[in-house]
Formats: sequence, C-alpha cells, structure tokens
Amino acid sequence: MEMQAAVAESKLVTYDDLVHVGPGTLAGRYMRTFWQPVHRAKDLEAGRAVPITILGEQLTLYRGTSGESHLVAFRCAHRGTQLSVGWVEDDCIRCRYHGWKYDASGQCVEQPGEDAAFAERVKIRSYPTREYGGLIFAYLGEGEPPPFRHYPDFDKPGVVIVDPPEVLPCSFWNRFDNDAFHLAWAHRDTALRSNRLGYLIPVTETFEETEYGLLTQTYKEERDPDLHRMYMPNIRNWRSATRARVYQGQELFETKFTWAVPIDDTHYVGFDVTITPLTGGAAEAYAKEREGEQEPQADLRWDIANDILAGKMTHKQIPDEISYYNLNAIDDYVTQVGQGAIANRTDEHLGRIDARVIFYRQLWLRELQALAEGRPLKQWRVPEKAIYD
Repeated sequence: MEMQAAVAESKLVTYDDLVHVGPGTLAGRYMRTFWQPVHRAKDLEAGRAVPITILGEQLTLYRGTSGESHLVAFRCAHRGTQLSVGWVEDDCIRCRYHGWKYDASGQCVEQPGEDAAFAERVKIRSYPTREYGGLIFAYLGEGEPPPFRHYPDFDKPGVVIVDPPEVLPCSFWNRFDNDAFHLAWAHRDTALRSNRLGYLIPVTETFEETEYGLLTQTYKEERDPDLHRMYMPNIRNWRSATRARVYQGQELFETKFTWAVPIDDTHYVGFDVTITPLTGGAAEAYAKEREGEQEPQADLRWDIANDILAGKMTHKQIPDEISYYNLNAIDDYVTQVGQGAIANRTDEHLGRIDARVIFYRQLWLRELQALAEGRPLKQWRVPEKAIYD
C-alpha cells in the first residue's frame, strides 16, 4: 500500500518537462545520464580555453599543451572570476585574477601568496571528456560515467566531416520534432533552385521502438526505404537517396549523424557529422571542398534566416552564391525558430503525418516518468551493425 501511495503522489510528467534542461529538472537529469558532445574538436587549439554553456550550466573547456581536452567549472573558487580568460599551463588552468591554478581534476594546486596547505582544501567541479568522430564529448552526470558509445558507422572506411556547429535560439525539441513530411515544403524552394526534385516526392513511413531508440523507414514511390535511426536521447542517424551527392562522377550515399544538445531551455547547438565512403587523396580533396561550402557562409546564413523571419526578404531573394548546404540550413532555421523559442505543444492540431512525432515524445515522457518515480530506466544499446549493413 505504501508503494502504491508513493506512485500515486508522484508527479505526472507533461510536455512542459521535456523542454527544461537545467540542473535538477527531469529532462536535464535524463540528458546528464549520457555522454554529450560539447564542442567541435578542431575548433579548440592546444593551450586555449573557451567558455561554454551546456544543459543550462556554464563551464570552462580547455585543451592542455599535451593535446588533451578538459572540462571544469566556469569560475575560480577564490573570487568567482571566469576561468576561460586565464592561462592554460601544461594541462592546468590558471585564474587571471590572483593566479590560482587548477589541474584537470579541478584540484587547486597553486595559490600565490598563500600557504601550500590551503590549496589542498580547494577543488572545483570537473567532468570527464572524450574525443570521438571529430567532437569533444563530456559526461555531466553524477557518479561514474556510463561506457562511452561507439557507433559502427564511424568504424567503416571513409572521411568524417564535422560541419560548423549550429546554434539556434529555440528548444532542442523544435529540432527533435522534425519529420520526413516536411521535406517537400520546408525545403521546396531549395529543391527547385538546386534541381533536387526528389525532395518533392510524397512519402510514407513506418516506425518502431528498438534497442537503441527508434527506427523509421521512409518510402518514396518504388524506391527502397530510407532508414533513420534515432538513438536515445538526442541523436539522429540516417542515409538518404535524396541527399546523395555526385563527386568526380561517383554517386555518394553519405551517412549522417546529428546531435541536438540543449544549451539552455531556449537555445540548442546542433552537431552534424557526415561519413562519406571515400579514402586517400579523394577523401582529402572532398573534405576541403565541403569545408569551402560551409565555413565561409556559417554566419551569413543566420543573418539571411533572421531577415526572412523578420519579413525583410524571402527565400527567392537569397543570393545565388549561397551553397546548397547552407540553403538547407536556412530552411530548417526559419521553420524551427519560427515555432517560437519553446513551441506551444498544447495548442497543436496533430494529424496522421505526426504519428512518429507523437510516439517519440511519448517515449521520452515514459522515461522521464520512470525517472520521476525512481524506477529503472531503459538501458539503450547501440547495434553492432551500421545502419545499411
């Protein structure tokens, strides 16, 4: 009877709980049980420190002169100065205000002007990090981190390209709720402009819960289905004929991974990684070509997207030099950000095409309800085979 009463009194999890990610929130606690990407590895040079915000927490990420990345608290324990403005020394970081120095574990190891014993009593928070697939991952949860996930697609021959991270001023759920049916409309102008008419073909889909999250099969006319994996809690993995690229006369079917990581309740960072089946010199040349498509326009694309949302221009007025890659990014930005920083899901009118969106939300709600009630969470497992093996 006591157990039944405790369950009856437990909080009923709602859509509102999905979007709040700070310390102590249900979604925040759940996300913290997984390793999360926090930075693109090539953007952090040795001897450099940067401030980052992930899951509503301000943190200091730095790369020691050894090349190892480290993640510690945002502020010095002495007077609260931002640590990222200080100095990286070997694999330690020193505060600019009074020179307190911390090692990678967060232990204070030096305090100019103080007794040595004082430093031994001071320690700031530190977090485990790993580098994988061109990204720096961190574990922000309590206790020992879970085993680090490896994905079979990354182990196949090919070139791994990490796109410029995308920071959007809206909840990460605005990206989660994407579906296959939006392609013909959200990307319509881009499809017509670039002659990629496969986007406009009507689709149908099936989906099912799996050992890792959700498997979706999307069908277009008589083609074989496109497969989409959604790894819990916040990863998409797919290969699509619609996104196939022709390079040096060869049609390439790239495999894509995307992480939607909350910065806070109303902002997220998207990390996109593409694995392309090229090796040797062709891989190097292709990576350089892709970088030329993306990097120079990384800021301009958001200026254009915001001008479209503000009514200052239309999609048809986007300059011709904007790459296909960035046209797609602009399309996604205006649709996701256009829903509002936190979409009002209680006033939606959902239909048949929204079945997978509803199912995925319910999957999350189920796990958060178990967390709220102190019940075991499902232990998600990465499959042994790549998505198209």
